[in-house]
Amino acid sequence: MVNRWMLSTTTKMFLIGVLSLLLMIPLALVYDLVRERQGLASEAEATIARGWGAEQRVLLPMVHLVFVRERIENEQRIVDREERWLSAREATAKGALKVETRSLGMYTLPIYRADLSLQLSFETGPVTAEFATGDWQLAVSRLTFAPGDLTGLRQVRTLRVGDADLAFRPASDRMPLSLGEGMYSEGDRAMLEAPLGAISDMATLPVKLDIELAGARRFEMIPNASSFAFEVKGDWPHPGFAGGALPRDREVLADGFNANWQLLDLSTGLPPIAYSAETLRNWGGKAVGVQLVEPGGLYQQNERSAKYGVLVLALTMAALFLTEVLLGIRLHPFHYGLVGLALAMFYLLLLAISEHAGFTTAYLSAAAAVVCMVTGYCAAVMRSWPRGLLAGSVLAILKGFLFVLISAEQLSLLIGALGLTTLLAIAMYLTRRIDWYSGGSNAEASP
Repeated sequence: MVNRWMLSTTTKMFLIGVLSLLLMIPLALVYDLVRERQGLASEAEATIARGWGAEQRVLLPMVHLVFVRERIENEQRIVDREERWLSAREATAKGALKVETRSLGMYTLPIYRADLSLQLSFETGPVTAEFATGDWQLAVSRLTFAPGDLTGLRQVRTLRVGDADLAFRPASDRMPLSLGEGMYSEGDRAMLEAPLGAISDMATLPVKLDIELAGARRFEMIPNASSFAFEVKGDWPHPGFAGGALPRDREVLADGFNANWQLLDLSTGLPPIAYSAETLRNWGGKAVGVQLVEPGGLYQQNERSAKYGVLVLALTMAALFLTEVLLGIRLHPFHYGLVGLALAMFYLLLLAISEHAGFTTAYLSAAAAVVCMVTGYCAAVMRSWPRGLLAGSVLAILKGFLFVLISAEQLSLLIGALGLTTLLAIAMYLTRRIDWYSGGSNAEASP
C-alpha cells in the first residue's frame, strides 16, 4: 500500500506542476503585451519619420547612358536599345550629422540633419568606345541620384559637372533599389536626374555635389565606386557601425563620433558598369555608415525579461516546495498560485514603469514591490517573519540573477549555465538526507 504521505506529496508536486503551466498563461499575455507596445513604438517612429525623413541609404550618383540604333530586318524597322549605368572611378563623401530627438506621445526617435559633400570622377571613355561603331547613337545621357528618402532632401546647394552648374529634376522612372533591411524599407525608390547633354562627351567627368539631408535612425552610403572614401561625424554618443563593412578608423567620445571607410570595388563586389537598372536592386546590402543607437533597448529588455519568466517561475515554485519539505510546514496550492501571480505582475509593472522611468529604475521598483509582497505574504502564511524573509531573500536573489542575465547580453549563456548549476548543487546538498519514502524526514547519516 502506498504511503499516505507519499501520495499526498506526489499529488502536491503534480498540482504545483499543473499550476505552473497555468501560470504561464498570464506570462504569455504579458509577453504579447510587450510585443504590442513595441509595435506601437515602431508605428510612432514611422509616423515621425514620414514627416521628417526616414533612414537615408544614399546611392552615389551614377551616369546613365542609353544608346539606340535603327536597322531593317525582314523589311521591318527595328530599334535596338542598350543602356549602361556607370559608377564613379573615384568618389569621396563627407557627412556631418546634427542629431536631436523627436517625440510622439511617450515614444522618441533620434533624427538628424546631414550635410553631405560628394566629389566624384567618371570615365565615360570605355562606354562610348564600346558604341563608337555600328551606327549607335547616344539617346540619353544623364546624371542620376537616389537618396534613400526624397522626403528628407532639404536642399541641393551645389551640383557642378565639369565647369557647368546643373540642376536636378524628378526622374520619370524609379530606381529598382530597395533600402535593404530596416524599419522604413520600401521597394523601388524615386530618383533625381540632371541631363548631361554635350558634357557627356568629356572623357573624364568630374562631379561635385553638396546637399542637406534629413533622416532618422540611420545614415549610410552605398559604395558604388571603384575607389570610395567616406567620412562621417556626428554629435550622437551611441553610434553603431554595422553594414557591408566596418570603418577603417573610428572614434567615439562622450559628445560624438567620427568614422571613415576606404573601400574598393574589388572588396565590395559592385561592378563599375551595370548593364541594366535591375542589376542595382541588391546593392543596398553593401551600404556602410552609422546607426543612431538608443541605449537601453527598452522593449528588447522587457521581451528578454518575459522570456526568462518561465525560468524564474519554475525556480520560485521549486524553492517554495523545498522550503515546505525542509521546514516541515504545509502550504496550499492556493498559496503557490498567489505567489505565481505576483511573479507575473512583476513583468506587467516592469513594462508599465519602464516606458516612463527607464528600464533599470523600473526593474528595481517592480522587483522591490513584488519581493515585499511575497515576503509579507509568506511571513503571514508560514506564521514566521524569519521564514517570510527567507522566501523574500530567495526571490530577491532570483530577480538579481535575472537582471544580470538581461544586462550581460554577451555573457548571458555562461552566467545562466553557471547560476543554474549552482542552484542545482544547493538543492542537491539541502535534500541529500531526505528520505522521500518515509515522510520527508531526515535520514540517519551513514557511517
